[in-house]
Amino acid sequence: MRRVFLAYALSGFVALGYQVAWFRIFADLFGSTTLTFALVICNFIAGLGLGSLLSRRFAAFCAQRLGSSDTLRIYGFVELLAAAAALLTLAAMALPAGIWGDFPYHLEDGIWVGTLSYALGKVALASLCLFLPCLFLGVTFPLLCTAFVDTPEGGRFPAALYGWNTLGACCGVLASQFLLLPWLGHSAMFVVMIGLNATIGVVFLTLGGAPAPAPAPGAAAAAVSAPAVGRGPGLLLTAATLSGLLAGALEGDMFKRIGLVVANGPGALGPAISFWAILGIFLASAFVWRVKRLRLVHIKVAFVVAAIYYVAAWYWMYPAVTALEAAHAVPESAVLLFRVNTFPGSVGELFLFVGGCVFVPYFLVSLLLPYVCNQVQGSRGHLGLAYGLNTVAFCIGLIAFTLLAPLVNIFYSLKLMLVLLVAGVGLLLVIAENKGVRAWQPAAALALFVAGCVYTPTEFDASYLAPGSEQTRYRVSSVKSDGANTTYVAHIPDGARLYFGNMSMSGVNELSQTYMRLMAHFPLLMQKDPATTLLICFGVGNTASAIAAHASIRQIDVVDLNRRVFETAWEFADTNGRVFSDPRVRLINDDGRNFLRLTRNTYDLITSEPPPPMAAGVYRLYSREYYASALAHLTPQGMMTQWLPIYQMPMQAVAEAIATFAEVFPETLLIVGSGSELILVGARQPMDLSRLESNFPAAGPVGEDLRRIGVRTPAQLAVRIMRTDASLRRQYLSAGRISDQHNNLEHMFLTPAQATVIPYFPGEVIDLLEAQAPRLAASAVPVISSAGDQPPGPPAVSGGALSALQRSG
Repeated sequence: MRRVFLAYALSGFVALGYQVAWFRIFADLFGSTTLTFALVICNFIAGLGLGSLLSRRFAAFCAQRLGSSDTLRIYGFVELLAAAAALLTLAAMALPAGIWGDFPYHLEDGIWVGTLSYALGKVALASLCLFLPCLFLGVTFPLLCTAFVDTPEGGRFPAALYGWNTLGACCGVLASQFLLLPWLGHSAMFVVMIGLNATIGVVFLTLGGAPAPAPAPGAAAAAVSAPAVGRGPGLLLTAATLSGLLAGALEGDMFKRIGLVVANGPGALGPAISFWAILGIFLASAFVWRVKRLRLVHIKVAFVVAAIYYVAAWYWMYPAVTALEAAHAVPESAVLLFRVNTFPGSVGELFLFVGGCVFVPYFLVSLLLPYVCNQVQGSRGHLGLAYGLNTVAFCIGLIAFTLLAPLVNIFYSLKLMLVLLVAGVGLLLVIAENKGVRAWQPAAALALFVAGCVYTPTEFDASYLAPGSEQTRYRVSSVKSDGANTTYVAHIPDGARLYFGNMSMSGVNELSQTYMRLMAHFPLLMQKDPATTLLICFGVGNTASAIAAHASIRQIDVVDLNRRVFETAWEFADTNGRVFSDPRVRLINDDGRNFLRLTRNTYDLITSEPPPPMAAGVYRLYSREYYASALAHLTPQGMMTQWLPIYQMPMQAVAEAIATFAEVFPETLLIVGSGSELILVGARQPMDLSRLESNFPAAGPVGEDLRRIGVRTPAQLAVRIMRTDASLRRQYLSAGRISDQHNNLEHMFLTPAQATVIPYFPGEVIDLLEAQAPRLAASAVPVISSAGDQPPGPPAVSGGALSALQRSG
């Protein structure tokens, strides 16, 4: 029995390793879209659930093919099948991107969205690669429980086995996220998981050794000692389904609820929630295994306590964050200046905070399933139906509160979760252990939840946002959601801002207008008649409108993962010039990385303004592979600009971002956008700075746009160069690299008290200008001299943001 426990712990380790890798692999294949997330999670959990439901029939089929009734040999064979099916993922990774076509989109209300065949192709491929191995893995739990049903410990074996499996899964989350991914990368880690999966299969297929079917002495008594529950299987199946539904919904709600509060370091937020949830399941299973006198009435009390704790935890989240931020001793002025959260400051702080929110309710709710499994086993029933229904219900609950309810908006979803919690706990309270389930009981719970779906308020609710934050103090409009994010516009006195949840994404104030417009003007003015551009991430349209001001531009492709951003663009029409209706513009709703994989177009400018670099998943828009793809889609004279907000990044992250960019692009510059909003500029050939002078417009839309952001002469534009290619390579190429395989940014945290330092070397800038454009250099000298020790070019580095730069002459 011990080797079975150890093997099934390893199987849980492998399953979570598969899941962690699949999230990344399919983000590479399909983009970091809502559909990608849904495909991975639905196939993973639904595969486990259906496998459990089919366990008895599939085990009989395998026994017939193997010519053996040894349950452990059959288990080994099923594990081998799972490993073989996982190989399909490696085959999918080798598929060329061109199988979808180079523009698999159709026009819908002015926005290009993926075609039905494109979406169905993704569904089919993901289902084949994920669903099949998970189906085989789902067979194993009921199968192994069957092998030990007649042993002395058979009545409590399911809780023990489930506990060992979740212990392995818990270890798998930590090992995958913090050891294997940084060391191996997700592709190699996936291969390792296949190897471990196959090893389990080979060992058990070779050795077998299932207990004899005849009951051991005292086994019958042990089976009888389990308390009888209900009249027939109805109560057990209802309890199993309710347990899965609430557990899945809680986990989905936790991703949204805690993610709304914790904006700094969310790359590690998902693993933290998964760790504590699985740890809660493991300890609940161990508790049920060891406590022989546990009854349903005790679990009812646990559910009530879980609901009370969960509601109380939400009301204490913001005060707890405020107290922890205060402990960082960061001046309030710095927090306001940087517009970023200072919590958490480390992985440990994040894990402790998440644990306080997640562990207690998840432990209490997770007591029900192992209890139900023990009852089924004790009555010599087959666990496939109960465990399968639980797993399918978990999938429904998770998807409902991760994707479906948030489609209305996050405020609606968070409130509706409380309705489900009341309905679910109420159902458990009214069913009796000795009477079974009556039809009116689940019907009443369902009616309560449906009423909640209809009557739960859908309006914007500032009480769910950080107390005292600017988005809670001013008028809000255009509240929209795509399931993944709830977006809205806050009309703040210094200019409207676009928010995703609690996080400011873009705005139209002076600083934002300056750096966003320079991301277009600087590279376009260094080219001869640029014609085609690609903007990845639309924001509020500042950069797009700057691109549109150039008369030579014939095509502007704008790609954004969040369709609601395009639908909100009219809110900023005064500053973006209604660029969204420009006939040269194609608004494309997709992941920018994925679009680059598909398109065959080349561009004179690719400009990238993703969400804050430390946000979950955004590392893919700062990686080596991303820049290589962008370089491959540049024309010979083409350039790329990359937003680099150093005040939102720890120094190590800034160094790795610069090193990664400079490694891919043969020529690189670092320029000042505004304040600490810096811009990396990359090209495949040396940039001709003399064009800044010859192409500088004396009048026209571009000239007017430049004057609006304080640039009136070519010199004022040229002196924004902060670091040259040579000095960037000299200082930063020794740093690490950001890659798709190794997401270093997930393990870094921002501490504004230790501001990022990038020295400014005006002498190097003048030397570079003198070598390429002597007249421009001569006019730049007085501009630099008048600016003193700051990177010049009004508005250069403003206010307190100077602390983020080291000035040197």
